[in-house]
Amino acid sequence: MVDQVEEIIKRKRETIKKLRERRSIKEAILESKKTEKRAVIAEIKRKGLKEGEVETEIEAAEAAEKMEKGGACAISVLTDKAFSGSLEDLKSVKLSVDLPVLRKDFIFDDFQVYESYAYGANAILLIARFLNVERLKELAKKASSFGMEALIEIDSESKDKILNQDVLGIASLIGINNRDLNTFEVNLATFEAIAPEIMPELPRGIPLVAMSGIESKEDASRMVEAGADALLVGTSIMSAEDIAQKVRELVNI
Repeated sequence: MVDQVEEIIKRKRETIKKLRERRSIKEAILESKKTEKRAVIAEIKRKGLKEGEVETEIEAAEAAEKMEKGGACAISVLTDKAFSGSLEDLKSVKLSVDLPVLRKDFIFDDFQVYESYAYGANAILLIARFLNVERLKELAKKASSFGMEALIEIDSESKDKILNQDVLGIASLIGINNRDLNTFEVNLATFEAIAPEIMPELPRGIPLVAMSGIESKEDASRMVEAGADALLVGTSIMSAEDIAQKVRELVNI
């Protein structure tokens, strides 16, 4: 009985240690840029919000392991049930790979920052469209106090918020979403239009991430040529017959 209890305690200690490990998506992107490879944040996304999208049947940890094998620099995990995700997915991914893990969700409350940390997130997504400047700053600072980074997502309607120097000062990464959140339509020209406005204002070392709509290596090249330091890709990876090979295709130049 004593041996069983000791084994349980040992297992819990190992799990806690792994969940508490701090890894940097920002540094992973900057390291990728030093190589002849693209920085790809591969996303666990079982389904989208657009009507008619089919749910992908795969365990989060299994998908993440294939993404790591393919050369992803980080893993993004959608944790809202609308995408058939969960916090348990976040935890299982963190315990399964040796890459930084982003929690992608609609985060607006301090409690969500606490739970993100508890479930192993290395970074959280903050969507500027749904948060005012003060709330963006508060949540990013709260995340930083737990050793987590903040990826602040902007689109054509919210891009001006990121030009606030106080926000730029606390962002770890900036993402430009190619998806119109009103219609769910995707247009890579969105990144190409917004990036030139944002890039001159970015403090040195803050990566710019192209998000949504990247289907092929040609799309990946197009986004990098437009100024993207990294690519966040979900649907095309998750729907591929061979996840590792799809990631490899996007990573390799």
